[in-house]
Amino acid sequence: MRCRFCDTEIADKALICYRCGRPTQDAKVAAPPVARGLSGPVAATVAAVVVAGAAGLDYSVLDGAAAWAGYAVSAVSAALAGALWWGGRAGRR
Repeated sequence: MRCRFCDTEIADKALICYRCGRPTQDAKVAAPPVARGLSGPVAATVAAVVVAGAAGLDYSVLDGAAAWAGYAVSAVSAALAGALWWGGRAGRR
């Protein structure tokens, strides 16, 4: 038998070509889906760190706009961690 990629003569029962390393046949079973996104504990940790960091800031020394900007950054970061976790759930169902 000949390799379909490099045209090397190989054994009839060979699973891979010894020269190029490519498979001699197509896969019979599909590969499992790749998990995407953050796992639940990682997303919760990211959200907790963001919230703890926001709570640790002394907003009494900041003016109103800076305090609201800090709250907004915290909320967006927590929402992003949640969105990454939620998006990654599709690969683990």
